[in-house]
Amino acid sequence: MTSREVQDPPTYVADTHALWWYLNSSDRLSPAADAVFRLVETGNALLIIPAIVVAELYFLSVKLGSPFPPTDLYEALDGVEGVVISPLDRRQLAALQDVHDVPEIHDRLIAAEAFVLDAPIITRDQVLAGSRHVATIW
Repeated sequence: MTSREVQDPPTYVADTHALWWYLNSSDRLSPAADAVFRLVETGNALLIIPAIVVAELYFLSVKLGSPFPPTDLYEALDGVEGVVISPLDRRQLAALQDVHDVPEIHDRLIAAEAFVLDAPIITRDQVLAGSRHVATIW
Protein backbone atom coordinates (compact mmCIF):
# COMPACT_ATOMS: atom_id res chain seq x y z
CA MET A 1 0.00 0.00 0.00
CA THR A 2 1.33 3.42 -0.88
CA SER A 3 1.10 6.41 1.41
CA ARG A 4 -1.62 7.82 -0.86
CA GLU A 5 -3.91 4.84 -0.43
CA VAL A 6 -6.40 5.09 2.39
CA GLN A 7 -7.48 1.90 4.06
CA ASP A 8 -11.02 1.64 5.39
CA PRO A 9 -11.19 1.03 9.10
CA PRO A 10 -12.19 -2.49 10.17
CA THR A 11 -15.90 -3.06 10.72
CA TYR A 12 -17.46 -4.99 13.60
CA VAL A 13 -21.03 -5.91 14.51
CA ALA A 14 -22.13 -5.58 18.15
CA ASP A 15 -24.08 -8.29 19.93
CA THR A 16 -26.45 -7.19 22.69
CA HIS A 17 -24.62 -8.36 25.79
CA ALA A 18 -21.25 -7.10 24.56
CA LEU A 19 -22.75 -3.67 23.90
CA TRP A 20 -24.51 -3.67 27.28
CA TRP A 21 -21.29 -4.51 29.11
CA TYR A 22 -19.40 -1.86 27.15
CA LEU A 23 -21.98 0.82 27.95
CA ASN A 24 -21.88 -0.13 31.63
CA SER A 25 -18.06 -0.28 31.82
CA SER A 26 -18.30 -3.88 32.87
CA ASP A 27 -15.30 -6.03 33.55
CA ARG A 28 -17.23 -8.84 31.85
CA LEU A 29 -15.85 -7.76 28.47
CA SER A 30 -12.97 -9.85 27.27
CA PRO A 31 -9.71 -8.03 26.54
CA ALA A 32 -10.26 -8.55 22.79
CA ALA A 33 -13.81 -7.17 22.91
CA ASP A 34 -12.69 -4.22 25.01
CA ALA A 35 -9.91 -3.50 22.50
CA VAL A 36 -12.42 -3.38 19.64
CA PHE A 37 -14.62 -0.90 21.50
CA ARG A 38 -11.52 1.24 22.20
CA LEU A 39 -10.68 1.17 18.49
CA VAL A 40 -14.19 2.45 17.75
CA GLU A 41 -13.85 5.21 20.36
CA THR A 42 -10.64 6.44 18.76
CA GLY A 43 -12.06 6.40 15.23
CA ASN A 44 -9.97 3.42 14.15
CA ALA A 45 -12.88 1.02 13.63
CA LEU A 46 -16.53 1.09 12.64
CA LEU A 47 -19.16 -0.45 14.92
CA ILE A 48 -22.46 -1.55 13.41
CA ILE A 49 -25.33 -1.92 15.85
CA PRO A 50 -28.18 -3.89 14.24
CA ALA A 51 -31.71 -2.64 14.92
CA ILE A 52 -32.50 -5.90 16.72
CA VAL A 53 -29.65 -5.19 19.17
CA VAL A 54 -31.20 -1.80 19.98
CA ALA A 55 -34.51 -3.54 20.72
CA GLU A 56 -32.88 -6.34 22.73
CA LEU A 57 -30.82 -3.84 24.72
CA TYR A 58 -33.98 -2.00 25.72
CA PHE A 59 -35.76 -5.18 26.81
CA LEU A 60 -32.66 -6.39 28.68
CA SER A 61 -32.43 -3.10 30.55
CA VAL A 62 -36.12 -3.26 31.50
CA LYS A 63 -35.67 -6.84 32.70
CA LEU A 64 -32.74 -5.74 34.87
CA GLY A 65 -34.87 -2.93 36.35
CA SER A 66 -32.90 -0.10 34.77
CA PRO A 67 -34.77 0.93 31.60
CA PHE A 68 -32.44 2.29 28.91
CA PRO A 69 -34.67 3.45 26.04
CA PRO A 70 -33.32 3.69 22.49
CA THR A 71 -33.26 7.49 22.69
CA ASP A 72 -30.82 7.25 25.61
CA LEU A 73 -28.68 4.82 23.61
CA TYR A 74 -28.60 7.23 20.70
CA GLU A 75 -27.53 10.06 23.03
CA ALA A 76 -24.84 7.91 24.67
CA LEU A 77 -23.36 7.04 21.29
CA ASP A 78 -23.93 10.42 19.64
CA GLY A 79 -20.36 11.61 20.08
CA VAL A 80 -18.79 8.38 18.82
CA GLU A 81 -18.19 8.90 15.13
CA GLY A 82 -17.62 5.27 14.19
CA VAL A 83 -20.98 3.95 15.38
CA VAL A 84 -23.82 3.19 12.97
CA ILE A 85 -27.28 1.97 13.91
CA SER A 86 -28.20 -0.35 11.09
CA PRO A 87 -31.85 -0.65 10.12
CA LEU A 88 -33.36 -4.02 9.41
CA ASP A 89 -33.60 -4.06 5.64
CA ARG A 90 -33.76 -6.35 2.63
CA ARG A 91 -30.09 -7.30 2.76
CA GLN A 92 -30.29 -8.72 6.27
CA LEU A 93 -33.62 -10.39 5.65
CA ALA A 94 -32.33 -12.02 2.47
CA ALA A 95 -29.27 -13.29 4.36
CA LEU A 96 -31.39 -15.08 6.98
CA GLN A 97 -31.29 -18.20 4.82
CA ASP A 98 -27.50 -18.01 4.58
CA VAL A 99 -26.90 -18.24 8.33
CA HIS A 100 -29.12 -21.26 8.85
CA ASP A 101 -26.88 -22.71 11.57
CA VAL A 102 -28.03 -19.97 13.99
CA PRO A 103 -31.49 -21.16 15.07
CA GLU A 104 -32.72 -18.31 17.31
CA ILE A 105 -34.30 -15.49 15.29
CA HIS A 106 -32.71 -12.55 17.13
CA ASP A 107 -29.24 -14.05 16.91
CA ARG A 108 -29.86 -14.98 13.30
CA LEU A 109 -30.66 -11.35 12.48
CA ILE A 110 -27.36 -10.30 14.07
CA ALA A 111 -25.55 -13.05 12.17
CA ALA A 112 -27.24 -11.94 8.94
CA GLU A 113 -25.94 -8.41 9.49
CA ALA A 114 -22.41 -9.72 10.00
CA PHE A 115 -22.73 -12.01 7.00
CA VAL A 116 -23.87 -9.17 4.72
CA LEU A 117 -21.03 -6.91 5.90
CA ASP A 118 -18.43 -9.68 6.13
CA ALA A 119 -17.66 -8.34 9.59
CA PRO A 120 -16.99 -10.20 12.85
CA ILE A 121 -19.50 -10.08 15.68
CA ILE A 122 -18.34 -8.94 19.11
CA THR A 123 -19.96 -11.66 21.20
CA ARG A 124 -19.40 -14.42 23.70
CA ASP A 125 -22.49 -16.27 22.44
CA GLN A 126 -21.40 -19.84 21.74
CA VAL A 127 -24.01 -20.44 19.04
CA LEU A 128 -22.82 -17.41 17.08
CA ALA A 129 -19.20 -18.40 17.69
CA GLY A 130 -19.99 -21.87 16.36
CA SER A 131 -21.55 -20.64 13.13
CA ARG A 132 -19.52 -21.46 10.07
CA HIS A 133 -21.00 -18.44 8.28
CA VAL A 134 -19.75 -15.62 10.52
CA ALA A 135 -16.65 -14.73 12.48
CA THR A 136 -16.73 -13.66 16.11
CA ILE A 137 -14.42 -11.87 18.50
CA TRP A 138 -14.39 -12.43 22.21
